[in-house]
Amino acid sequence: MPRPNKILEPTKQYNILLKVGQYNKMASIAKTLQKTSLEQVSVADLIRESMDIYIEAYEEEDEN
Repeated sequence: MPRPNKILEPTKQYNILLKVGQYNKMASIAKTLQKTSLEQVSVADLIRESMDIYIEAYEEEDEN
């Protein structure tokens, strides 16, 4: 059974190289969030959410 599509807009695939420690911490966070969520939480979900937060902060700072 294929995974449900979480991103409902055009996408771009990008390879990323992470330190093992970074990945392990993100995987632990995803596992913890998965326990309280009604849907799957992956490291990729956390990375996408982090990027949204970064972009929003950058755009706010750029306005000032």
